[in-house]
Amino acid sequence: MKKFILTLALAAGTLAASAQTDEVAKDVAGLATKSKEKVTADSAKPWKFNGMLSLTASQTSLKNWAAGGDQQIGVNILGNLNANYAKDRHSWQNSILCQYGALRLIDENDEFRKTDDKFQFASKYGYALSKKWYYSAIFDYKSQWAKGWTYNDSYIDKAHENETGPYRTRQSSCWSPLYLTYTIGFDYQPNENFSIYLSPLCGKTTVVLNDDLAYAGAFGVEDSSHVRTEIGWYMKANASFSLTKQASLNTNITLFQNYKDGGFLDEVDVDWNLILTFQINKWLAFSFVSELIYDEDITIADKDDEPHNSLVQFKDVIGVGLTFKF
Repeated sequence: MKKFILTLALAAGTLAASAQTDEVAKDVAGLATKSKEKVTADSAKPWKFNGMLSLTASQTSLKNWAAGGDQQIGVNILGNLNANYAKDRHSWQNSILCQYGALRLIDENDEFRKTDDKFQFASKYGYALSKKWYYSAIFDYKSQWAKGWTYNDSYIDKAHENETGPYRTRQSSCWSPLYLTYTIGFDYQPNENFSIYLSPLCGKTTVVLNDDLAYAGAFGVEDSSHVRTEIGWYMKANASFSLTKQASLNTNITLFQNYKDGGFLDEVDVDWNLILTFQINKWLAFSFVSELIYDEDITIADKDDEPHNSLVQFKDVIGVGLTFKF
């Protein structure tokens, strides 16, 4: 099923590129006759800025509650900032996405446990071949802010161990992992709300700075190595829509395959993100943030603590809180 879906995606991109051959030629000619009024308007404000900041907090308090449950407090922070430049044949799109969430179980007197953690900077430069097609280069930086742990089912004081071992195990850390993507290719932008980028030449570097994680071969790096570099093909699609006056949707998906990983569409890395917001009033909004990752270079333990390299990672965060858009 996975190969079938990915094959459809690539086939669609190929057919779109083929169907646009005549249109590209016409659009190139059209660039030369672009009106002076349009050029002046574009030159007046080449930069466009927008973004969103959101803070969501929650608390659960229980007393003599027969149904059971855990008392907890939690907080989630989301920031999405964009700075886009367009003038003549040049375009430059930049975005920063920051996410962090934490939860504390009050009854256990536990520390705050991380529930969400992401920092991503993406930059794309394009040179217009036509009104819709660009030569483009992408640089993408993705990591996290803090350490990440997995915990035993039952709480154990962090200063002690029981017969089964420590109460938590480190799974990640700041800059462990750090993903760098750098690529050149062709970008199709039919309008401001959608783009699809295809590249036959992409570099992907995975960095694990933490020594313990690196020596364990975490995130696909070889034993005792801190860096892994791959060369392959790359595709990225972006979509941004205003569903209603109050609701907006931003989503993107990236596909990457290392040329050394075997046959076509074998071991394709998938990273899909979605942010849905509904503005209730000027300051209050509902948000849904989701991310899906598939990467066979990452080893994940199942509920029976058995390691696997072909599990789908999925995360979603739902909340209502203070939101500021600009």
